[in-house]
Amino acid sequence: MPPLTALRAFEAAGRLGGFAPAAQELGVTPGAVTAHLKSLETLLGAALFERHHKGVTLTELGARVLPDFTAAFGALTAAVRQLETEAAPDVVRIATTPDLALLWLSPRLPALRAQGVRIVPVLVPNALAASGRADLGVFVETVAVGDGDPLVAVAAPGFVPSGASPRALRADQCLRLTGAMSAEDDWAAWLAAAGFGLEPGGAVHEQTALALEEAAHGAGILVILLPLAEGALKAGRLVEPFAIRAPGSRALRVRALADLSGHPRAQAVLRALTADHGAIR
Repeated sequence: MPPLTALRAFEAAGRLGGFAPAAQELGVTPGAVTAHLKSLETLLGAALFERHHKGVTLTELGARVLPDFTAAFGALTAAVRQLETEAAPDVVRIATTPDLALLWLSPRLPALRAQGVRIVPVLVPNALAASGRADLGVFVETVAVGDGDPLVAVAAPGFVPSGASPRALRADQCLRLTGAMSAEDDWAAWLAAAGFGLEPGGAVHEQTALALEEAAHGAGILVILLPLAEGALKAGRLVEPFAIRAPGSRALRVRALADLSGHPRAQAVLRALTADHGAIR
């Protein structure tokens, strides 16, 4: 029998339409997926994918067998989740990114654990990689403008003089956040709400927690989704120097990643986290 890792790489790549998204879901590099598929095709003596400059497509053989593998891995995932739930009914696994675990999930864990729930955070690089690994997922998703969480401008207390106009901002004071927790137009959206234009030119950060720390230490002003800055704002480490918020195009979402019908603890945690997030929007 071919290695299970190679078969899983085939199923993910075939279902998602490429090696890169399969790598994201499996939590490995695209090179590892390529190597798994090459070894599988060599072992079988048949091609499962056609490679071309625009990507890959399934061969006739690959397309014919893919549904069976998708069903098989789906059944295996369901069986594993049932085993985990029945073996430890008080455990709830929550998949999220390291930044969200630190900034949003961690402050909420003591209250959940005080209710007798055993929370196990499952750290993954993105939502795709959470497939089949947890009961719930906490991720930032792209949504329609107006449906997103509010964008706020935050800075260290005293960084902006009291009563100052946002028009006094300098480009080099505008910290920029890239990656999954932000959108390219976050600053533009906030500046539009403030009623003026500026080309941000401050330091660029890919890690949300680091960007917030920089702002808290007086490095500049950061435009960010409210749920991500909520903890620092409540603690007084950051403030909103301007009473201006803008609609964002991304939002923090708490979702079920599995069938929770037989897992009342996970259902309760989902309700609690969803209600908590709704209260701060």
